[in-house]
Amino acid sequence: MKLRTKILSTYLLLTVVGVVLVGVVTAFQIQTYLERHVEADLGERLTLVIRFLSEEQLWLQKERRVQLSTIAEALHSRITIIDRSGIVFYDSQVPDDSLSYLQNHLHRAEIQQASKQTFGIDRRQSQSVGNAFFYMARRIPGASTGRSDSVYVRVARSLEEVEGMQKDIFLTIGFVMFLAIVLIGFVSIRLSKTATRPIVSIVQTAKAIRDGDLEQRIPILAQDELGELSGAINEMAQTLSNDIRRLQRLEQVRSEFLGNVSHELRTPLFSLQGFLETLIDGAVDDPAVNRPFLEKALHHAHRLNALLHDLIQISSIESREMIMSFRYFSVRELLESCVAEMKSLAEKRGVRLSTDIGEDVRVYGDRDRLKQVMTNLVDNAIKYTTSGGTVKVRARAANDLCIISVQDTGIGIPEEHIPRISERFYRVDRDRSRGVGGTGLGLAIVKHIVEAHESQLRIQSTVNDGSTFSFALKRA
Repeated sequence: MKLRTKILSTYLLLTVVGVVLVGVVTAFQIQTYLERHVEADLGERLTLVIRFLSEEQLWLQKERRVQLSTIAEALHSRITIIDRSGIVFYDSQVPDDSLSYLQNHLHRAEIQQASKQTFGIDRRQSQSVGNAFFYMARRIPGASTGRSDSVYVRVARSLEEVEGMQKDIFLTIGFVMFLAIVLIGFVSIRLSKTATRPIVSIVQTAKAIRDGDLEQRIPILAQDELGELSGAINEMAQTLSNDIRRLQRLEQVRSEFLGNVSHELRTPLFSLQGFLETLIDGAVDDPAVNRPFLEKALHHAHRLNALLHDLIQISSIESREMIMSFRYFSVRELLESCVAEMKSLAEKRGVRLSTDIGEDVRVYGDRDRLKQVMTNLVDNAIKYTTSGGTVKVRARAANDLCIISVQDTGIGIPEEHIPRISERFYRVDRDRSRGVGGTGLGLAIVKHIVEAHESQLRIQSTVNDGSTFSFALKRA
């Protein structure tokens, strides 16, 4: 069952129960009021009749029938006078010659009450005239009537009139109840539509999001619980959209990484395979080619080993399995030892390698990992600087930081490639990069190690003018 149907059914059920309950209570109160009104009215009529009889001294006169009949007709009432023994000697609706045929009224309920309490009432079907009446009787002492004993004066009102009034009132109440139920039902339908409209919108949007349409959003129409739910679903959709984009990006990076790894592994493996097959086919016995082939095979084996080493290392870094050992150490000692190790490579390529270190400061970091960073940056600078060029390693104190940089006068990097230069296997010129060696993972490893020191690798470069790679470390 739909929520709107549940809400509407609940509204209608509560409405019907409430209206019926109010109608029943109202009808009961009206009926009670009518009975009290009829009783009070009969009391007034009875008092009026007794007063008239007393003033006109008609208790013992035979002419009373005419006057009393006129009064009864005017009051729309039945007037009866009964003696102490219960014999009726006057009834406005029974002829005098028929009075002797009436039953004794002494045991009538209203007469019994009046005999004991002076006043009595009852409602019943009349045995004398066959109609239903509301009776009220009063006992009048003999002294007041000029008789030797008491008499009972009784006034009755037909219940058909009262019941007709009740019927009209009940019909009116029923009609009002019906109109109330119809009106409230109509309002309930409108309210259920209004109440469930945002819920329907939420359900439709949630289904659209479930089916992959993450651009769908729920309009927030009110600052209530439904508004909060709509906002939460919108935030969830936004988060899912970002997560999916990130996953798509990661999947793209993974695919590119696997493709690059396959490509980088294929080259040395195919070269090794080619050299070894040539040697097996007979070149191993040829002194002119066997040693050069073995040296080339060894070169590719070293390259393959370096590639696998870098792959293991970057995997360890990105999975946060690499253990860092932070401590304070001399930045001068680190840079001078790195330059000393790279001196022979620089001289071999005709590049002048030097340092420019200001005051010796102690920095906080993992010395071995930072040594790896500097070796990689200096190695790249030497390889991409032509003969006669220079590579300078600098360190400068700046407030609570030490800025370390490697500057070269090499070929430079085109501006559009700088944002991606530190990505895995990214090469500006693949042929040239592969010719100077390297695995294509060096700068990616450098970037991760620098970021692990809460710093950033900054790159400034101009084509044919050189490049500067720099980062900052906290100083003691």
